[in-house]
Amino acid sequence: MTLKTKYRLLLFTAIVSVPIVLLGISVAMSIIYEFAFKTRNKGTPFHESFAYPTMLIVFFLSLCLLAFLFSKSINSLLTKINMLNKTIRDLASNESTPSTLEVGSEDEIGELIQSVNILIERTTYRELELKQQQELQKELLQKLRHDINTPLTAIRLQLFYLEDYYKEQPKLVESLNEQIQYIASLTNEFNLQTLDTMENSYIVTEEVQLTTLLETMIKKWSYLYRMHNIELIFHSEDAHLTWTSNELWLQRMFDNVFQNTLKHSKATKLEITIKDSKVFMIDNGTGFEQNRESGGLGLKIIDDIARILQVTYALHTNEDGTSFCFSIST
Repeated sequence: MTLKTKYRLLLFTAIVSVPIVLLGISVAMSIIYEFAFKTRNKGTPFHESFAYPTMLIVFFLSLCLLAFLFSKSINSLLTKINMLNKTIRDLASNESTPSTLEVGSEDEIGELIQSVNILIERTTYRELELKQQQELQKELLQKLRHDINTPLTAIRLQLFYLEDYYKEQPKLVESLNEQIQYIASLTNEFNLQTLDTMENSYIVTEEVQLTTLLETMIKKWSYLYRMHNIELIFHSEDAHLTWTSNELWLQRMFDNVFQNTLKHSKATKLEITIKDSKVFMIDNGTGFEQNRESGGLGLKIIDDIARILQVTYALHTNEDGTSFCFSIST
């Protein structure tokens, strides 16, 4: 029922109910006085007896009760509006993203709440994606700085020993030192997002809590999946499963599974399960030719990251869907 219909009905009910209630109270009080109190009151007419002011008091109380009942509907609307106002302000602030709201009606307010929920999910996706990209860039940049500064330090040391041979050309030594310092400064400006650096650099391992990681990723991807009418289902039979790996690159690997399902699978459901120390990601899409020569970029990235992190994965695909099974040796 729309708000317009709801409040038209409420207004009509108020207009009709007030005279009916007043007339009903008047008739009821007259009948009660006529049969119960008139003989005791020596035949005094109703409008001159104590029953008349009593009836007026009952009129007033009944009108107050009607006003309270009708105002409950208005208060319910105002409560929802205030809730939406607070949620949007929280979303616009620098604090954490608010949780999605419960949709309790099918009217315009319910549609507005659904729209705010979509905005919350999109903001959550954007913030988590940005945070992940920033962490990835930070990690790669730190590795690149380390890899560049190490040979620069060696060059400085070698230049120190060569200074005796270039005493007559101090400007040349000074120029070389300036160039080395310039190259070192440039490392602070690099913005690298490719996988190539990871191949030739070290990986910092840590204890990664898989349930927490996947819950965060599902929260991030739920917006896009909802926009494409794909259901996300998560089960965890081992809530405390941990892998000794790199959380950031595990996210990148799982991200590509989410991305492939969203873009290419034509699925209506993706089910993620943690079971027997493994992570299963299964969709009900159309599948693809696993042995084709030109595999997708997403599958190549999954394969590269899995190899570097020493994660074992099995891929099965057919016309009924695609399934990934990830595990790690302990």
